[in-house]
Amino acid sequence: MKRYLFVVGPPLDSGVVGQLIANRYWVVTPKLVLETHPEKPPHFPHTVPRWLKPYLKLTPYGPQIPKVYGYLPETNEERWLLEYDNFASNLQERFEQGQFLSKLEEVWESASAIRQLNWLLQISQLWQPLQVQGVVGTLINSELLRVNGPVLHLQELEIDQTPVTLKELGVLWSQWQDTVRLEIQSFYQQLCQELRHGELKSSEGLIEQLEQGLKQVVGSQQRHYEIATASDTGPNRSHNEDAYYQPNSSVKENSSEKALAIVCDGVGGHQGGEIASHLAIEQLLQYLKKVNEQSPQEIIAELEQAVSLANDVISEQNDSEHRYGQQRMGTTLVMALADEYKMYITHVGDSRIYWITNQGCYQLTLDDDLASRQTRLGHMLYREALQQPSAGALVQALGMSSSQLLHPTTQQLIIDEDSVFLLCSDGLSDNDLVELHWEAEILPILTEGKDVKMVAQRLISLANDLNGHDNVTVSLVKCSVSESGEDSLTATFEELTQASSNQKTISSQQTAPVTASAKKKKKQRLQWVILLIVLMMSGFSIAYWGFAEVRQSLQEWQDNLEMMKNRSE
Repeated sequence: MKRYLFVVGPPLDSGVVGQLIANRYWVVTPKLVLETHPEKPPHFPHTVPRWLKPYLKLTPYGPQIPKVYGYLPETNEERWLLEYDNFASNLQERFEQGQFLSKLEEVWESASAIRQLNWLLQISQLWQPLQVQGVVGTLINSELLRVNGPVLHLQELEIDQTPVTLKELGVLWSQWQDTVRLEIQSFYQQLCQELRHGELKSSEGLIEQLEQGLKQVVGSQQRHYEIATASDTGPNRSHNEDAYYQPNSSVKENSSEKALAIVCDGVGGHQGGEIASHLAIEQLLQYLKKVNEQSPQEIIAELEQAVSLANDVISEQNDSEHRYGQQRMGTTLVMALADEYKMYITHVGDSRIYWITNQGCYQLTLDDDLASRQTRLGHMLYREALQQPSAGALVQALGMSSSQLLHPTTQQLIIDEDSVFLLCSDGLSDNDLVELHWEAEILPILTEGKDVKMVAQRLISLANDLNGHDNVTVSLVKCSVSESGEDSLTATFEELTQASSNQKTISSQQTAPVTASAKKKKKQRLQWVILLIVLMMSGFSIAYWGFAEVRQSLQEWQDNLEMMKNRSE
């Protein structure tokens, strides 16, 4: 695994390109170096500079935020190195040639409507946390907005010199209006207008609108989930304190049964960990059966409530059995719940969830241990914190105390391409085993159609052979995305925008009658009437439903009408 690092600060002198500096960093470009001794800890500062702390405090926000790797010594100016998640080999080849990730604006036009909205949603979700840290201007600098498939990456963070507002975000997004996908064009134009005019007052309102927009285009895709789980005591343990849950191995997106996977790693006194992990699974399942179709915010609240209730059941049993201190039983938790086109990720402790796509492997969860806490507080770089005594000691787990002191982390992801989610206990993730072997062991599920059950068993063997110090449990959730052939209409977004005017985030302009919009809708209704008459008179209705070619021709005819109408206006 090659580790390419981005240089923050003044670019290196072009004269050192192709040379080794500080006896370990091979200079690819003045802003990109290759670590030649990844087994050694990097150089750490005596104190963390103030401007660097936003990187540390934003660590929980996952793959989008680069991590500070270390200090670049032996240079005449202050320079730091940033590291990113594990990219696939084809991207590593780009780095070898001195290229970095593609700019969002470079690949915007070629992206699907779902992906365009997905990128915008990620920007919107980062707005508030970056604003708190004084680096939200990063999100309006198109040079810093990079993408790798479905994932947005910030090349680096830019300190705000003046206050930054959503109006400026609207100005940037408006620059992409000409190349936005036709099926979301009307919605996108209206959204940009609201941002520019200051009618959207908060990032929460923006997120809400984008999620409503996504609902209108996800019908063009269908998702199928396949789950495989395996667990083993390991060569050096007498019993297995891990527990897991999976439903039927195959789940369709719209079926009554949701794709759900849970892995727990028990900790605590004599046989207590085993009891705690199974108690957690039992309580979570009882509660999650009651979760129905809800908004994303409500689902996140329900998941965290389920975790809190499971925590209290274990904690109360600890109290009733007079378990105190290290004798208290507890458990870590990682849980993945698929709901339509979204995957919800919840975790407590140091079990992990990774997201594997064709482009990379992303660690979605941040361990609840001392090292991560030191980093989140801005005290130490993460790799420096890992060198400290008791760096891996847990700071929270289910059952150790009241749920009032528990802080589960839940996040949502949009699934718009084939991918695999790996849930695992630390029996697998310790010693960077996943980072080192994901491309050889897990990626073939996507690239070669490898069976998920076989891969799950292979990961167990890998963990026992190369780690072997603990129980090991892995759960693989494969998500296959296919095109359903359904198309959303521009009119749907106009109706969506009009409906949104009754919500708290919408402007007074939207509540007033809009003559032009009414004329547009009238035109579109007339076009559909004409289309239906043609179908009925020509006897094409049977052919339409019987032959995909006819449907495609009619769709092309409709698109041509739409483009002619847009030109005339």
